[in-house]
Amino acid sequence: MPLDAATLMLVSGLVTVVCGVSFVVNTAYLRSDGPGRIWSVAYIAAVMSAVSYNLHMHGPDGWWPMVVGHVTIVIAVGALWSGLRLDNRRSSLLWVVLLVAGFVLAATLLHGPGEREWTAAAELPASVALLSGLGCAEAARGALRRNLNGRILACAFGAVAIFGLVRTVLFVVANDLVVASFGEGVTALLNMSFVIAATIAVSVLRAEQGGRSAVGDQTTGIHSAAGVLSPSAFAQAGTDHLDRACKRGVGLALIGAEIDNLPAINAAFGRRAGDDAINEFARTLRFALPVMSLIGHRDSGRFVVLARATSPSEALVLTGRIRTAMVQNPLSRLSSIRLTASFGIADSFDHGHDFEALCAAADAALGTVQKSGGNDALVAPAPVVPAPE
Repeated sequence: MPLDAATLMLVSGLVTVVCGVSFVVNTAYLRSDGPGRIWSVAYIAAVMSAVSYNLHMHGPDGWWPMVVGHVTIVIAVGALWSGLRLDNRRSSLLWVVLLVAGFVLAATLLHGPGEREWTAAAELPASVALLSGLGCAEAARGALRRNLNGRILACAFGAVAIFGLVRTVLFVVANDLVVASFGEGVTALLNMSFVIAATIAVSVLRAEQGGRSAVGDQTTGIHSAAGVLSPSAFAQAGTDHLDRACKRGVGLALIGAEIDNLPAINAAFGRRAGDDAINEFARTLRFALPVMSLIGHRDSGRFVVLARATSPSEALVLTGRIRTAMVQNPLSRLSSIRLTASFGIADSFDHGHDFEALCAAADAALGTVQKSGGNDALVAPAPVVPAPE
């Protein structure tokens, strides 16, 4: 027996309520942190949206449940994205979610009650597509990129984003096709699938403490768990070193380094082998570089070094010493694995003593090396100064 749109909406709403209540209760009894609280807001908003839409469809005639449903579903999707940003140790940007929700509220009120409130508005699917696209991008970066559940979330967000985008475009060019093919029933099925996938993935992320089991994502005081400076501590110390070196006319080089193929090592040999690779690379940096060099741990297998250099060629010599040490020291647990790394170098002779400028130049050089296959070092070229007119 085929299921009508009203039945599918009811089933989707029940699934959302069960998943939402389960997640919020589970979060209340576990360790409370930023991502967990934001995700709880997302599920509370999703439950409110499900209840509002079902009241609008099955209850007495009324327009306000639909308005509440539109706004809360945007908040639900946006809060999931915001929680992912916090899980990646970035700012939540929750104000963006509220801004988009306000836009949908204003657009819904402007349209007013109509014959097809659920399918006739382009602003709602466009907003959901935007926030879902941001969620897909966030789940595919940082620590989440290395986590299977992060990749599941990226796929789920991507499917919702594509659906919302297609629905928005079709609304503009062929509104009748939207009503016939992308109405309540199809949307309810997609929502139900997304809620189930997102709940499982986010719950596992919470159980894994946000997937932060990698050494590269843990800090102890001013140090990462690998024994070198954390990103914030390195930025503070590096800025101070550069300021003092500038006043004394001392040359410094900033070296960005990243372990090659770390995700492949994690996938083939497990997270523990990846942690060993990070620890081994950090140990190699500490003993191959000059004693007074600053070594920072930016993220996962990404490191950064600030060392004294009298010329760009001297910085290349330093990276050569690191690469030689890596060849001579395979991973202790898996002797068949010999690490390689890519290096991008920026020096104060060409880029000055500005910390941000050096980081940007080193990252650009590192990116060029990685696009060429990795396992190499490159000195960032001096910026081109336009000739005076």
